[in-house]
Amino acid sequence: MSVFLERQKVRKRRAWARSFKVAERVLLSLAIVLGGLALLYGAYLLVFLGPTFLVRDVIVEGSLTHTGTDGIIEKSGIKKGENLFAVDVEKVHRNLKEDSWISRAAVRRKLPHSIWRYVEEYSPQAVIQRDGKLKYIDYEGNVFKSVEPSDPKTFPVIGGVDDKMLPEAQAILSAYSGSLFGRTWGISELNFDEVKGYTIFTEKGPIEILLGHDAYASRLDLLGRWQGTIGRRGGRITYILANEDKRLVVGYRGTTSDQQT
Repeated sequence: MSVFLERQKVRKRRAWARSFKVAERVLLSLAIVLGGLALLYGAYLLVFLGPTFLVRDVIVEGSLTHTGTDGIIEKSGIKKGENLFAVDVEKVHRNLKEDSWISRAAVRRKLPHSIWRYVEEYSPQAVIQRDGKLKYIDYEGNVFKSVEPSDPKTFPVIGGVDDKMLPEAQAILSAYSGSLFGRTWGISELNFDEVKGYTIFTEKGPIEILLGHDAYASRLDLLGRWQGTIGRRGGRITYILANEDKRLVVGYRGTTSDQQT
C-alpha cells in the first residue's frame, strides 16, 4: 500500500475519533440537562403539588383586643390545605391592613406547613370629632377609625381642640388619668374653650373641673392632695375651680368651699 493511501486512512480514523468525542460530549451534556430538568420537575412536584408543604397551621400572634384571632384568620383569606408557596403574603398583608383597628402587621411562611402573622392594634386614648364624625385617637396622636355603633364607647371625648393643640390636650388627659384624683373620679370629657381654657368633666359625680390655660401639672397635683379634704366636706360636688395656683374653689350642691394652700 502506498504511503499516500496509508495517510488517508489515518486521517479518516482521526476524523471519526474526533466526531465520536464531539457526539459523546453532546450526549453527556444532553444527559446532564435532562437530568437537571428531571430534578427540577421533581422538586416542583414535591413543593407545589405534594403534601409536604400544605398549609396546616395558621398562627396569629399579637395583642388582639378588638379584632380577635378568628377575625384575623378570616380577613387574611388563607385556607388550610392550600400550598404554602402559593400563598401571596403581600396580599395577605394588604388584607390585614384594611382593618381600621390594625396599626402594624407582618406575614411570614414557616416551613414546612405554617403561615405566621403578627398583628398590633391601635390602642385608643380618646374620641375626637374630625370631619363631622367621632373618631378614635391613639396615644401617639393617630386619628385612625370612626366610631361605629358596635365599637366600645368607654373612652373620654376631647372637644374644642385643633390639630396643633392636640398634643397638649393628650398630655393633660394622660396626666389627669394617671393622677390620684383621675384614678378616683375618672373622666368622660376634656374640653377647650378660648376664654375658660381646659375643662374636665369627670365620669363619676359628675364634676366639672376648670383647669384654665396653664400650669396643668401643678393643678392636677393640687387636686390629688386635697382630694380627701374635698370628699370629707359632705354633699355632692358639682364643680371645682382649679384655674388658680395653690387655690381650689369647690362647689357643692347649694354651697361653696374655698380651699387654699
